[in-house]
Amino acid sequence: MTLRMKRRLIMLIALAVTLCAAHGAPLSHAQSNKPFSLPFNTPPSPSTWLLSQQFGNTIGAFNYGRYWYAAGQNLHFGLDFWAPCGTPVVAIADGIVDQIDNLSFGLEPHNLTIFHRDLGYTSVYGHLNTKPSLLRGQPVRRGDVVGTVGDPDRTCQSRPHLHLEIRSRDYRIAYNPMLLIEAEWETLASIGYHHFGGFVKDLYRPNRWQSAYDQPDVDFNERPLNSFRLTYPPPARNAPPPLTLPNFNAPPFGEGYATMRRLARPGCCALPFWAPDSSAVYYYDGEEGTLATRYAVSVLTERDPQPIGIAPHRYYSPDGLWEIVQVDGRTRVVNRGTGEWREVATGGAYPQFSPNSTRLLWHRHPDDNIPGGIPPLTEVWVANVDGTGRTLLGTQQGGAVYWLDEGRLLAVEPIGRTQTFKLALWDIATRQKTPLTEVKNLRGVQVAPGGAIILFYAPFQDDPSRSGLYGMLTKAGAQPVLLPFFSSYRWRDSKTILYLRYGANANPILSTNGGQMLIASYDVTTGEGRILTDPAQPFRIANDDWHVSPDGRHVVFWNADDSALWLISLP
Repeated sequence: MTLRMKRRLIMLIALAVTLCAAHGAPLSHAQSNKPFSLPFNTPPSPSTWLLSQQFGNTIGAFNYGRYWYAAGQNLHFGLDFWAPCGTPVVAIADGIVDQIDNLSFGLEPHNLTIFHRDLGYTSVYGHLNTKPSLLRGQPVRRGDVVGTVGDPDRTCQSRPHLHLEIRSRDYRIAYNPMLLIEAEWETLASIGYHHFGGFVKDLYRPNRWQSAYDQPDVDFNERPLNSFRLTYPPPARNAPPPLTLPNFNAPPFGEGYATMRRLARPGCCALPFWAPDSSAVYYYDGEEGTLATRYAVSVLTERDPQPIGIAPHRYYSPDGLWEIVQVDGRTRVVNRGTGEWREVATGGAYPQFSPNSTRLLWHRHPDDNIPGGIPPLTEVWVANVDGTGRTLLGTQQGGAVYWLDEGRLLAVEPIGRTQTFKLALWDIATRQKTPLTEVKNLRGVQVAPGGAIILFYAPFQDDPSRSGLYGMLTKAGAQPVLLPFFSSYRWRDSKTILYLRYGANANPILSTNGGQMLIASYDVTTGEGRILTDPAQPFRIANDDWHVSPDGRHVVFWNADDSALWLISLP
């Protein structure tokens, strides 16, 4: 059997086992037939390492592939793991050192490749902090330390991470490591770089390359694969700020556990979104080569999904009376009751509605905000909900802005080329900013309905015991409070969080012990909480793709076991 045949056989077995495991208990490394292990000798946590970007058609590759991945068809041709500089990196299988610091790969400041003769693959370790103290031809064993994590910008403050690839022997083809490395990928994908994680949806091929396991091999001699005409989400440069809902308290939970049912056919459809009144889940589906159809499936009855329009994507106001759509690159705000619309000059950016649907907010980037680069001077604009009263509120160096309430914004701005961000309260009437706090390694900011509280990840702090998930009041003088769990989370209402618990023991801290998930609640004002889904019926969410209904009564998620949309109706 040739090496090429052996390689393809390994990948076919790995894919088959992955699909089979999706319908049963997770498999051990010995059972899985995946020949490689993870590149760290410690478990993932907010003080060790986290997965930050998958392989293939990622959101990060769509936005920045022409800068970083042009040699690899503009796709992300490896896995990225976020970790502090100096974190030990280990060999993912037995092999022989092939190349050290071959900068034709890029992957500065240092890199290493290991040939795995028995498997027919080569592993590539990029952005190492120092030159590996190994020799070409030297044998290494699985788990041997072969380097340490570094920063491609050579500062250890900008974007330290490990870039890991699995390539063919001649280096011409990069394969999907998720098919070859034994790991609980759904758990790992639930926390990471929110700007890079997940996959972009080509609205002319809405179901292609949406799973972590169906990504194409990357051929370094072929053309780009992600030159899409129309996508969801839109390019980062034009994307709207996140939606903040108005202040509200959802109904108290009842007795017992949540119920679950499937909403769409297997294989359909990633990236669903809610109708403003919570009565239906919307998603895109359709044949390859034709513009995707937008479907609605009721959560109140068990009717078949109904077509309600076609792409491009529309953003709805919280009260359901308005929508934003772009036609021929021009932004329109549409009154959904009358059909009347007005064009708003946004420079191609999508606005976001305020919590009470009275205003619009958008940021206008003069250039792509490339991580690791100098953030562009970003304009922040507001207008009335009908598009009148367009006003430049101010500028900041990159970053993001979020609605808090009708009169205040949360401004998040990086400090130079570092991963430390300053947060400020921005008063629209006075245009004044009031400093709130500074956070190292800030990720995943989410604003509670009504804007009184924010949550955010802050991993890899100087004091490891302070690494985790934080809550904070949005008022001057408030201090961040470390929460007792580290997990994927969503706001249910103005004071309650829904979050994932992991594994057979329902661990509230990111855990790869079992691969299964449950949903629990946590009241940030009292500290009380409970498990909401039946421990006897765990599930696995693909790509951290889960969404709470605006009324806080339901959750929709993309199921990793059958690649279908499922509804959870909370008790």
